[in-house]
Amino acid sequence: MKLSYSKVFDRYTMSFSDKLAELSYSLYKTLRLRLTKIFPLSEHDKYRFHDDDPFSKEKSADMPQGFDYIKRESVDGFIRLDYIDLYDYLPKEDLPKFMKELKKCVRRNKTTPFGAFRSREDIDRIDNFGQYYDGQAFTNILTVRFCKNKKLQQFCSDISVSLRNLSATFLLVKYRVYITKEFNAKIAEICKENYSGYTKVCRQFNTPWYAVKKFGRSSYTGNNVRQEKVYTMVSQLKWQILKEIRKTFSIRFWEDRIFTPTFETYSTNIRPSNERRNLEFWDSISFDRVADYAPTYNACVCWDYKHGENEGLRLSAFCGGNYSKDDHLPEIAHHDISDIYGVYLTAATLEYVADRDIAICNKKISKVIRKAKTSSVLKVRVAVERKLYYCYRFISEFSGKSIDHDDAKAFRHQFYKKGSVSSRSLEGISKRIRETKTQIDNILKLLNDAAEYRSSESNIKLQWIMMIVTVLSLFVALSSINNNDVVNEIKNLIEWIETIMPK
Repeated sequence: MKLSYSKVFDRYTMSFSDKLAELSYSLYKTLRLRLTKIFPLSEHDKYRFHDDDPFSKEKSADMPQGFDYIKRESVDGFIRLDYIDLYDYLPKEDLPKFMKELKKCVRRNKTTPFGAFRSREDIDRIDNFGQYYDGQAFTNILTVRFCKNKKLQQFCSDISVSLRNLSATFLLVKYRVYITKEFNAKIAEICKENYSGYTKVCRQFNTPWYAVKKFGRSSYTGNNVRQEKVYTMVSQLKWQILKEIRKTFSIRFWEDRIFTPTFETYSTNIRPSNERRNLEFWDSISFDRVADYAPTYNACVCWDYKHGENEGLRLSAFCGGNYSKDDHLPEIAHHDISDIYGVYLTAATLEYVADRDIAICNKKISKVIRKAKTSSVLKVRVAVERKLYYCYRFISEFSGKSIDHDDAKAFRHQFYKKGSVSSRSLEGISKRIRETKTQIDNILKLLNDAAEYRSSESNIKLQWIMMIVTVLSLFVALSSINNNDVVNEIKNLIEWIETIMPK
């Protein structure tokens, strides 16, 4: 299956059946209202056709005031997207190919004045990644400016490529894109705009698109409208970024039919607050009300659990800046906060791909197990191993040691007395991966047992056939001899065969 934008970012995508339902309902409503004098509306129809819905009239929340920590005064609030990080995995045996892709990226674009990948030492440093397994930090190996893609240049200035070790035989690749003022001007426009709500057709899963009398209506507020606009705008940018990256780099997650996991880093001067207007505003930009908060970093991390089947994992951080002129830790955290989650996002996505492929393989396995052919079982086993090769190899060697848990300890969650969603997720990923490995081991053992059983069954049948052929050959040979003793021996032989033959 080839990935497309509508298949990846499908949170607000309407199916063809839903579009037909909207069209049929609109037509039905128009005709029904025109014929009210002939066929009066029932009480149910009056309520259903009534446009004065209280929820859909709710406008989007206003942007709250910001606060300047340095000047200690209230200012206009802002939300600014600074970085988008996209993560991918790289088998170490493919490092020479990756080096060629780096050079191709340099030829296609323009290197920045103070970027890496300029000396022989930089090249040697990349080569060394395939020879050792240690370290818990990213190493920047390339920074370029987009030159060929004029459309993307309007919203992204530079892209940097960084590497770190993921496991014994895998590297983690981070593509960081720096967002321009032009794109953030569009985000500010959406955040400040007041949107009105709307209603649309609501139908149960078993209701066909033409059964208009069974339809209901769903109400959406202005905050829902803003959610959709922000999601669509950022998703389109991600899609354009990955398209450009794929022109020079091989993306393994793309080959696995899933969009790369992403981390969005925002800066804001709006302080955390439990006031209703603040909470409604955060809702309107898809930031979860209950998020991890690190006072030391002056940052919140939002876990997005609504990602689609092909969208990949998504996290975002909102950073509030320095508390004072002398405190630079929040500023450093703003730049590096995504590094805390890079290994987790990649490992969790590989685990998701493995679980998805296991489900696909199980369908093939259940069919082939019922067949009596050893060759069919062996073919499926080879197909399963090929499909799960990289995932199984990764989960077999991943221990979680490449995750640095220290930085995640600064986060707190209001539902947990100790720890946070971040710390629990980072600590639990290795256990989840071990469970996935057990599933794959059981599948491979099942196929091995099935193949062995079919092979043994075939061998037993073959042995019986060979014995019968041998006995018949002996019978033919002896029958040509006219001797009563021989005839008696043949009868005794036949009786013996009947006693040992399975019933």
